Amino acid sequence: MGELTLRQLQYFVAVVDHGSVTAAAEACHVSQAAASMAIAQLEKSLGVDLLIRSQSRRLSPTAAGTEFAAHARAVLERLAEAEAVVSESVGQMRGALRVGCSPTLSPRLIPPLVQFFTLHHPQIDLRISEGAPVQTQDDVRHGRLDLAFGYAWQADTDLRREHIADVRLQVMLAAGHSLAGRKSVHLAEIVHEPAVILNVPPTAERLIALVQSLGLELDIKLTSTNMETIRSLVGRGLGFSFVNSAPATGTTFDGLEVVYVPVADAMPQNSIVAMLPAGHAVPRRVSAALEVLRDDVRSHP
Repeated sequence: MGELTLRQLQYFVAVVDHGSVTAAAEACHVSQAAASMAIAQLEKSLGVDLLIRSQSRRLSPTAAGTEFAAHARAVLERLAEAEAVVSESVGQMRGALRVGCSPTLSPRLIPPLVQFFTLHHPQIDLRISEGAPVQTQDDVRHGRLDLAFGYAWQADTDLRREHIADVRLQVMLAAGHSLAGRKSVHLAEIVHEPAVILNVPPTAERLIALVQSLGLELDIKLTSTNMETIRSLVGRGLGFSFVNSAPATGTTFDGLEVVYVPVADAMPQNSIVAMLPAGHAVPRRVSAALEVLRDDVRSHP
């Protein structure tokens, strides 16, 4: 095996991220020829093909390339962390922080995170990616994200989990619903009504299984990938829904009102968690992000 260089790793990871040598070269501020040569030398040194051109003409990693990219990212991340430790002064953090989040949680978690780093550590390059739990966890697994936020019942077991806050399943009802004034509600009292469910895998599947574990069935009439759409549908009395983390206000996009009533049935414990790569040291900026959000949810339960 020939000698590998950090530049080769950097250019290869950039190609994986951007899908072409041209875009990777632009992102790394080098010529296309330099990037192509570095990747060719990398493949020659390793003795394997790392990239393949798909039908869309986009470059994608081979199976070996996907595995190598994860290790390459870890090497580059460790180097960036070492440089940051040496160069930091007066507690100032530097470097990129790539955060993924479920769309249902991002309104609660992302604003305080952005505010903290903007005010206290402006040299952190904070990059936010919202997506379904399946996708964000895969991005963590392959080093495209430093961490991702979601619910414990959606978290894969091969990733490290860091607890942020406990949550409790709640029923979302129109403000005028007959059960809206209750302190809690049993699912048997509501499941016969039309349900409006968030269709972001694996949310619907886990929720259906949870209800079935109580010997009940949901009457799912509508699904949506947008929680605001669901809130507006519920506000119009077109069904009920579920939330794990309720907003501070019940006002919908179109000015109607919904209420959130805790489920009285015994439910498996659930929580908001951060998912990190297993077996890796936690960078200082990631630890800071976790502490900021733990403090924020304690202040705004």
